[in-house]
Amino acid sequence: MDRSPHGSPYGSPQQSPSKRGRPLLEDSDDDIPLSQTDNAPRLAQSRDLRKAALHAATAVEMQRVTAPRNIIPSKRTIHDPIHGPIELPPLLVAVMDTAEFQRLRKLKQLGCSDFVYPGASHTRFEHCIGVSHLAGEMVEYLASQQQELDITASDILCVRVAGLCHDLGHGPFSHMFELFVNRVREREGKSHWHHESASIQLFDLLVERNHLPLEDLGLTSPAEDLTFIKLLIEGLRPQDPWPAGIGRPERKRFLFDIVANKRNGIDVDKLDYFLRDSTSALGTPPIGCDPARLAHSCRVIDVDNQTQVCFEEKMALNIFDIFRLRAWLHKYMYQHHTVNCIEEMITDTLEAANEFFCIPGKDDAPRRLSDCVDDMVAFCKLGDWILSAIEASTNAELASARDILSRIRKRELYLTVHTPTNLASMPDMKASQMKSAILAQLDPKFVNRQRVSDSLVVHYVFITYGSKDENDVPNNPLTSVRFFNPKVDSNRAYSISDKKLPDIFAPKAFYEKLAYVYTRSDDMYEPIEQAYRAWRQSRPVDQPNTPFPTANLSPRKGLFPPGGAGGAGGAGGRSGLGNGAGS
Repeated sequence: MDRSPHGSPYGSPQQSPSKRGRPLLEDSDDDIPLSQTDNAPRLAQSRDLRKAALHAATAVEMQRVTAPRNIIPSKRTIHDPIHGPIELPPLLVAVMDTAEFQRLRKLKQLGCSDFVYPGASHTRFEHCIGVSHLAGEMVEYLASQQQELDITASDILCVRVAGLCHDLGHGPFSHMFELFVNRVREREGKSHWHHESASIQLFDLLVERNHLPLEDLGLTSPAEDLTFIKLLIEGLRPQDPWPAGIGRPERKRFLFDIVANKRNGIDVDKLDYFLRDSTSALGTPPIGCDPARLAHSCRVIDVDNQTQVCFEEKMALNIFDIFRLRAWLHKYMYQHHTVNCIEEMITDTLEAANEFFCIPGKDDAPRRLSDCVDDMVAFCKLGDWILSAIEASTNAELASARDILSRIRKRELYLTVHTPTNLASMPDMKASQMKSAILAQLDPKFVNRQRVSDSLVVHYVFITYGSKDENDVPNNPLTSVRFFNPKVDSNRAYSISDKKLPDIFAPKAFYEKLAYVYTRSDDMYEPIEQAYRAWRQSRPVDQPNTPFPTANLSPRKGLFPPGGAGGAGGAGGRSGLGNGAGS
């Protein structure tokens, strides 16, 4: 194909084809692949125009040309493997095309779970797009069915933006980073950090940095709408007073039930990650979850002088299945014992690197990894890439961090000691207190007490159905949901008694609290196991409700003589059978 003087196979800008009626190319475009026929001429034209503008600009004009762009993007349709085609309005496209949002591509949704389930490698990026889509589906359905709710186009946009940005504040390896940061902050006497607050801070930074033309993008009252979006991300509890400065009356309280539901936990955030996580890791959800059907069975009803999203009574068992799916995913995926073990190892890696691996923050000031949460400029640069950077570093001060990462790569994981302890019938005890109690059981003649203390890891697992009563005790989640029967009265909402839940579906308990004990050093396994057994025998504890294969919970075969711990395989299943893919 002949090329134009501009170096493009598509001719000069004046000859470029366009859907807007500009002259067609003199050259035939038959050789242009279909995926490029629409974009390539437009991109070539844009490129040539920019070149011409730059050559003609004065120094003042150059500054104007390189200033932040306030171009209104067009809507965008993307294909999502979970929800299919998703149409994004210009405001969402503008938010997506920022560095603050694009960083989510570097954060795995499930942290370390892909070490056990290799398919679980999806990111926060696609999850946030899915949440925004489901939020739009639900609020648009309510708007179409109940015009009296006066749901405006601005309301819909705000709800969708909140869904898109609700996870901006996650750090590397998602929730594991929160564990690392708070361990350091606890030692230093600082308050605990939560990713939800970072989401609000990063959203503010996103708006400030990118100069988005919010009114042109559909927000009628930008100042009030931005405050509203941040509150939608944070959530509003039923007992919280109605906030001022959001430009909406209290009769729109139901909008807070969509993205971050503090009333009963049924929100589009959970609906997306339940479906996305189980599909990515397992191929199909182990328990049915149909967000579209749920969204089309909801209705806003005034309950105790508060409007809330209620559901048809026929959906009660389906909703219970959603909560059951939550417990299943925590039990077998999110808090799988090997995932927990690797999380402890990566946390140890970050603690070992914390003083020596710095990120440039505001005014290029170096920030420790744990201090990045106090500097959003530095925090915005974080991603799962930090482990690869530590591995590739030649800094001698990072040697201990690299050693732990090398063990993970070789699957030389921390060993799980004995079986997990069920803490359900025991008084509340912090993990640090349990560690001290185990160390107190060491043989007095044992001289390497400090080495045992350094090797001992206590990790708590707390699994619920996602609901608690007024005393903060996990309970049946259906008790917090309100239902209606359209065949009787669509405007009367009611709760469902525990007695209506069929016995065949009713669990014995709605929570499980387990303590796992690991050893960082293989040669410290025997004294730690003996102390752990002695501690267990000194306390009336229940055994786990769900048995675990000894292949996952015993030290490597041949490590100790017969009659000791026995079995094969460690926490990482170095020679064991494993539980789950790649365990």
